[in-house]
Amino acid sequence: MSDILAGVLFALAIYWAVGATLYRMIVWARTASPLPIPLTPAPRTRVGVAGRLLLEVFAFRSLARATTITWIASLLFHYGLLLVMLMHVRFVFPELPLALLPFIQFSGWALLAMMSGLIVLLLRRVLVDRVRYISSPSDYLHLALLMAIGLSGALLKRVWPTNLFDVGMFVRGAVTLQWQPLPEGFGVLIHLALATILLLIFPISKLVHGVGILFSPTLNQRER
Repeated sequence: MSDILAGVLFALAIYWAVGATLYRMIVWARTASPLPIPLTPAPRTRVGVAGRLLLEVFAFRSLARATTITWIASLLFHYGLLLVMLMHVRFVFPELPLALLPFIQFSGWALLAMMSGLIVLLLRRVLVDRVRYISSPSDYLHLALLMAIGLSGALLKRVWPTNLFDVGMFVRGAVTLQWQPLPEGFGVLIHLALATILLLIFPISKLVHGVGILFSPTLNQRER
């Protein structure tokens, strides 16, 4: 019974995160922006706008112009997280996709980059007066949650042996609504619980800025 309950909760978290995020994207896309408010200097063509958005999404150009340390920390965290999430895609497939093999050997480096970036971003909120002044408790909790997920994942790899086949069976069972037993081990239960919490809060937290930036009128409008 506990296996089914855990599977149902994890499945609901996944579908909630995807559905709620898509809903917010639709609302943002349908929200009118009657006044041109692009951040100047702004491009004059749609191709220029697309290029500007790509630079913001993949290179954090505005942040690079503001502070180098935060920019580097953000790059480390986001690209480390991207690689970690990419390697977790293997749990969706019964067999390891060959396309993921080149990335798996860098899993340790990806996790190190992610955790290093998170530590710097947390220290920035604690030590920099102007950032600490505008930081809310949720900002610290988000960073703490991400760090806990990364740390528990590192422990699963180095300290707590985990049967990855059982983890894959559980994840695929949750996605397809064909419940499978929980993987054995206290560590993997902690990691799954933390990941479930992240999925539940993602669409209603500041973490959704990753997709929200695409709908920012200051960045997606042309100069007229």
